[in-house]
Amino acid sequence: MSTQEPVLVGIDGSRDGLIALTWAASYATLHDAPLHAVHVIDDDRQLSTGSSSDGPDDGSEVIDDALHELERIGFRTASLEVRHGHPAQVLLELSKHAQALVVGRRGMGGFAELVLGSTSQVCTALATDVPLIVVPDTWDPAAPARGRIVVGVDGSSEGQEALRFAFELGETTGAEVHGVHAIEVRESYPDPNVWVDPSRQPWIDTADELLTRTLEGWTEKYPDVRAESRAVTDHPVLVLARESQDADLVVVGGIGRTAFSELRMGSVARGLLYHSHCPVAVVHHQEH
Repeated sequence: MSTQEPVLVGIDGSRDGLIALTWAASYATLHDAPLHAVHVIDDDRQLSTGSSSDGPDDGSEVIDDALHELERIGFRTASLEVRHGHPAQVLLELSKHAQALVVGRRGMGGFAELVLGSTSQVCTALATDVPLIVVPDTWDPAAPARGRIVVGVDGSSEGQEALRFAFELGETTGAEVHGVHAIEVRESYPDPNVWVDPSRQPWIDTADELLTRTLEGWTEKYPDVRAESRAVTDHPVLVLARESQDADLVVVGGIGRTAFSELRMGSVARGLLYHSHCPVAVVHHQEH
């Protein structure tokens, strides 16, 4: 039996929850780790909305649906439980003893609030020390893997955790790692007539240097992982959303000071997580 920390997944009875459960099971299998699925009953929400004619929700139906899904995909080593409390708070507390937290992008039980809710909820949720993977309902578990992991590169020291996650997963799965740097060109940029080489946008040179410097150590550490990088002139959400169409996973850092760091504040996170075609991993810098 594996002694690793489990992969934690929130389930809520929705289709999204089952899709997230399937992704989490695959991730757990890949890492030879146990899977722990949790359904959190929000008693305050039940009281405010009123109980059904059959009485309060005891979570048994959600657990049964999850068991049937795990049986369907042939995963038999999961532990499942029902907890009471605020879903985000309970999952974040449990995630302290997990290696990853997986949730669906939308769900009837409110798990989407982890990243798509109010600013206070977003900041609280993204303070977790484990990777947070949000699985969209557009992800198809039966589709073949594309062998491509996209990671947002902003050059910050905090963003190194996202690169570490991407390269480790690339080594495990054999997928290529594609580092992408989004450049938002400001209107105040010097007139093209004064550029040294009018045929080449000067900010691309800076971006190329940033990508080379940032990825250099990781390509040396993981020589068997094929890595590519490129700079794109556009808004980070648009860049990553487009890249997600042909990727198995998009990885971004949770703390930083440049374009991708806005995920920490929620605005870019909402855009990316709503429009990404594949799962998104938000990997946080370990603050000591």
